[in-house]
Amino acid sequence: MITNLQERRDKVIIAVITTFMETGEPVSSTYVSTKCVLGLSPASIRSIMKELEEDGFLLQPHASAGRVPTVRSYRYYVKHLMPHIDLTDAELKTMKKLAAEIEREADADMFINHIASVLSQVTELIGVAMTPTFERGIFERIDIVNLGGSRFLVVISLESGIVNTIHITLDKVIPRRKVEETARILTNRLHGLSVSEIKKSISKRLKSISGGDRRLVDMILNRSDLIFSFSEDRNIHVSGLSRVLAHPDFEPVDHHLKLVGIFENKKEIAEVLKTTIMNEDDITIHIGGSGPWGSTPPLSMVSAMYRSEGIVGFLGVIGPARIHYPKLSAIVRYTASVTSHFFES
Repeated sequence: MITNLQERRDKVIIAVITTFMETGEPVSSTYVSTKCVLGLSPASIRSIMKELEEDGFLLQPHASAGRVPTVRSYRYYVKHLMPHIDLTDAELKTMKKLAAEIEREADADMFINHIASVLSQVTELIGVAMTPTFERGIFERIDIVNLGGSRFLVVISLESGIVNTIHITLDKVIPRRKVEETARILTNRLHGLSVSEIKKSISKRLKSISGGDRRLVDMILNRSDLIFSFSEDRNIHVSGLSRVLAHPDFEPVDHHLKLVGIFENKKEIAEVLKTTIMNEDDITIHIGGSGPWGSTPPLSMVSAMYRSEGIVGFLGVIGPARIHYPKLSAIVRYTASVTSHFFES
C-alpha cells in the first residue's frame, strides 16, 4: 500500500504517461484503477488525478474524456521518474549492424549524415546530428606544400588526427628551404595550443618571427580565420521528416507546416542541441518551449553529446511529446558512443 502522498502522485503520473505513450488516448481514472496495479482505491485515484489537473500536470481535453499529460508532467517524469533501460539483445544487434555499416565511412561529414539517417530509421522520428566542433582541438603541426610556382597548400593537423587545408597564392616564388623553415617555426610557436587559443592570440605569437619567409607568414596570418576554421564544418544533418509526418499526433496540416519549418530552419535545432553541452547527464531531453517547440502538440528532443580528443558534437531525435523517452534515451546514448568511437579511431 502506497502511503506517501508524493509517491501516490508519482505513481499516477507514471501510469498516465506510460499508458498515453502507448495508446495516444486520454486516460481515465477507471482505467488507472483497474489496469494499473497501484494499490490505490478508485476514489483515491480520481482525487489525485483531479489534484494533478489543478496543479498543471494533467489536462482534460473534453468534459467527458480522460486526462492527458501536459508538458510540465512530461518534464517532471523525465527528470524524476523515468527508468533507465538498456537496449534488448535484438535491438542491440540491429544497432551494431547499422553502426558497422556506417563506420566504414572515412569521411566525417558523410558519417554524421548517415548517423542522422540511422536514428530516424530505428526510431521512426526525425534524426538529427551536428558535425563536430574543433575549438578545443590541440594543434600539432603545420605543413606547407608547394603546388607549383607561387601556389601553396597549407595543412593544419590536430592531435586528434583531424586536418584542415586551404590553398593560398603569393605574388612570388619561395625557395623550398624557406617554405620548410617557415612551417617549422610556425609549428614550434603554436604547438600544444588549442584552436581557440590560436585564434585569439595568433597575431601576437607570429608578430616577432624573424626566420622563414615573412610574406608567407603574413599571408597565413591574414588567412588565419579560414586556416583555423574547423568550426565552419559545424552543420546540422536532419533525416526522416516523412516518417514523423506520418505520426498520428501530427495529422492536421498546420502541424505538418510547423514540422517542415523546423526541418528547414536548422537554427532552431542547433540552439536546442547546444544546450546538451550544459547538461551534466549523458542524455538531455527538451520538451516544449518557445517557437515551434511549443506548438500543439509540443515537440520534444532527446539528445546526447559525443566527444573525442579535442572535438565535441551532438545528435538526437525529434518527435512529439508523446514518445517513449526511456527507449529513445537508450538508443541515443548508444549512438553517441558509436559516434565517439568513430572519431577516436
